[in-house]
Amino acid sequence: MSAFLGPIHYWLYNKIQIQQAIVDDIHTIGNRHGLSLKEECDARYGEFKNKPLEEMINHNNIHGWLQEKVSQVEHKYAYSIKALLDSNPSLLTDLDELLTSKGKELAQAVKETSITAPMLYQVISDNLLDGMPCDHANSILEKNDDRIVWKRNLCVHKDYWEAVGSDISLYYKLRDAWIFGLVTQCGFTSQKIDSVTYSILKAS
Repeated sequence: MSAFLGPIHYWLYNKIQIQQAIVDDIHTIGNRHGLSLKEECDARYGEFKNKPLEEMINHNNIHGWLQEKVSQVEHKYAYSIKALLDSNPSLLTDLDELLTSKGKELAQAVKETSITAPMLYQVISDNLLDGMPCDHANSILEKNDDRIVWKRNLCVHKDYWEAVGSDISLYYKLRDAWIFGLVTQCGFTSQKIDSVTYSILKAS
């Protein structure tokens, strides 16, 4: 990565902020059930100060600082979900509804009559953390306006979930809920072809 701030750095920082906002919503669910998840997460992983990137970043170590923030919010996401479900497994329904609603909210912001499957894939890429850009976590297998198919080349989330003693399948269940909420509001359907291959298809 460049030693100077560029569009890719703001793009990645925006995705960190988006995931932190979801973590905050999970903490709100926790508050309703007597849990202090924010305090626990901040004590374990450090507090996230939501300020403009140029005010926050270590300009002498841009790549390292961004990786640290990715790691911070990934750990908080995994830990918060595990703690919530450890307290009450039935709260998985609340989490599923939260992620679906976040996808639907985003759809209202990006929805347009001419939206295509590749455009929706780009929205997913612009909003969900999949490691650093150099990780190339996903690759497109085929695409046209009505359909796109992509493959997950590697899972950049598993280590965070294992570190908190949780199951990575939970991450993908909630990710799928988010994608479902997004694409269905835009007139598409999402499909998991196999364990690492996904598609978005124009609804008939």
